[in-house]
Amino acid sequence: ERRGRLQARIAQLPRGGALGERLRVGRLDAQLRYGGPAEALWRLAAVDALDLTGPVAIAANVTGTIASPQVRGSLSSDNLRVRSGLSGTDVEKVSVRGTFAGSRLTLARFAGSTRGGGSVSGSGTVDLSDLGTRGPGLDLKIAAKNARILETAGIGATVTGPLRIVSDGLDGTIAGRVRVSRARWMLGQAAAVEALPQIRTREINLPYDVAPRRTARGQWRYLIDANAPSGVEVEGLGLDSEWSANIRLRGTTADPRIGGQAQLVRGDYTFAGSRFALTRGRIVFDENVPVDPRLDILAEAERDGTDFAVTVAGRAQLPEITFSSTPALPEEEILARLLFGGSINELSATDALQLGAAVASLRGGGGLDPINRLRTAIGLDRLRIVSGDPATGRGTGVALGENLGRRAYVEIVTDGRGYTATEVEYRVTSWLSLLGSISTIGRESVSVRVSRDY
Repeated sequence: ERRGRLQARIAQLPRGGALGERLRVGRLDAQLRYGGPAEALWRLAAVDALDLTGPVAIAANVTGTIASPQVRGSLSSDNLRVRSGLSGTDVEKVSVRGTFAGSRLTLARFAGSTRGGGSVSGSGTVDLSDLGTRGPGLDLKIAAKNARILETAGIGATVTGPLRIVSDGLDGTIAGRVRVSRARWMLGQAAAVEALPQIRTREINLPYDVAPRRTARGQWRYLIDANAPSGVEVEGLGLDSEWSANIRLRGTTADPRIGGQAQLVRGDYTFAGSRFALTRGRIVFDENVPVDPRLDILAEAERDGTDFAVTVAGRAQLPEITFSSTPALPEEEILARLLFGGSINELSATDALQLGAAVASLRGGGGLDPINRLRTAIGLDRLRIVSGDPATGRGTGVALGENLGRRAYVEIVTDGRGYTATEVEYRVTSWLSLLGSISTIGRESVSVRVSRDY
């Protein structure tokens, strides 16, 4: 619903010159009484970084000229919403009170809330002196308290501290020194925030004495220092971890840059159903290049008397993952034990194919590993294709396995044509295991397996 009234007249029109220019500089006498959606007025300003919606009430008297209006009046609202498509900011239930003086709107106070119980408040000014060629000038001082102000492209942050937004109507700066209470970063998903698209337009049918409006689009710059003693969640690529961080956000909304570093607090790394404890972690950001930090992460685990280590290094967009063990084993042997729970000499032909795909993928060979991708998606520790066995009447089928603790392993084998078997392994020691099996053809067996590496 829009309720408004605008009365205006040109009190005196200068002689000579183009009509459009004469209207711009002619003396103005106007009254504005408006009660309705704020977006109907705000979007005329074409401010890319922010969008304003909700009810607003304006009462103003305007003098001066169209080019340089002189306004006296007031503005108020109790339920505005401020959103940014660039940063994902969403502030709701904003109350605001302001007064017009000349071409400037002074906001005595505004306050709103963000998702998760956060809040923002502040004051500032909006300069309307040059709306003919640019947007409104902004100078806003904001106090954030546990406010979720960043939620985009796999990156989110909840902060407390002072922020300032300054703009001349084209270019702008978002500055602040904040403390991060919670944040998350999805490795492999976070990407540079793209600027809003520019659509090429051309005004047609303009009067001969009216110049086209300027449509230049400025840059919004970042100048933010952020400190997070803990609470920064880094996930993806097998990581589930918490970090501390001290970073600098620079660059622009079209090309954000991050400097500083993050240090590991705690976490795990999961590979092929095996969980490794993170024992070392460092992420270093370079603000001179697009966001793609260097990783230095070490994760360790012990299985069956062997200590395994996983190192994640290189750039986040294309990390290098290497495996080692004590006692020392070849990488293929390490992967065989992690993927299939046994030595490489015990692998079937299908297991060997999966192992080769995994090794190629880790070495950047681009090998596809659909079976392991499916195993991860359905949450199994092991998924493999088994060949037919004429002795038992089993056709080619699949085996689905799950570890029950560190010692027990249960696997179901089926060929989809009536044959099903359940196999159980209990590891007594690193070299001694008890095996049990029962199938639909009535065969039951119990055996002992002894293995030793030399």
